[in-house]
Amino acid sequence: MKEVLTFEEIKKMYPNEWILLGLSHVNSATNLSGVVLFHGKDYLELCYKGSEIAPNILTKTFYTGEQNHNRKWLKASRLMA
Repeated sequence: MKEVLTFEEIKKMYPNEWILLGLSHVNSATNLSGVVLFHGKDYLELCYKGSEIAPNILTKTFYTGEQNHNRKWLKASRLMA
């Protein structure tokens, strides 16, 4: 079983990366702990891997680096037929 890490530990271990976190305990929106299921520089790859490895697990996706507010983000959702 993988180690449960706090939000601050994750930020130190994986700087400037996207994180897919399997949640184990949620106190508030910023006080998270859980198991890192996947991490990487590419957001889309993280989304694809997340749909494969964690379809029925409560997860949170976040970026550990500085937010660039000038970027335009498009969120796409898959619709069931």
